[in-house]
Amino acid sequence: MAKHITIVDDEVDLVETVKLRLEGNGFQVSTTMGDQAVKDISGFKPDLILLDVIMPGMDGIAILKELKRDANLSKIPVILFTAKPKASLIEFLGPEWASGYVSKPYDPKEMLDQIQKVLGP
Repeated sequence: MAKHITIVDDEVDLVETVKLRLEGNGFQVSTTMGDQAVKDISGFKPDLILLDVIMPGMDGIAILKELKRDANLSKIPVILFTAKPKASLIEFLGPEWASGYVSKPYDPKEMLDQIQKVLGP
């Protein structure tokens, strides 16, 4: 069965591009954003979340904190997918909050490498 990845991002064109790339690599993909994200993730029950940090409404940091508070969702690995510098996010959140980091603009190989590192082969 294909691993399920949920993309949480408000950049529609980017989400479609990433979704197509991931599906082309054998993943099942769902998408959501903002205030609806935690509810959707609860329903999707993905194996991994690609999470943007800067979004209107509920931003990625607030979503991440909500996920970590929910016992049913707290163990889902999260890869931060953002233009924010990795060092500043780790300093702000702490290293235990995310399983990986992919910077925007993103390198497709780097993204797939991060996903494989977190999910395994």
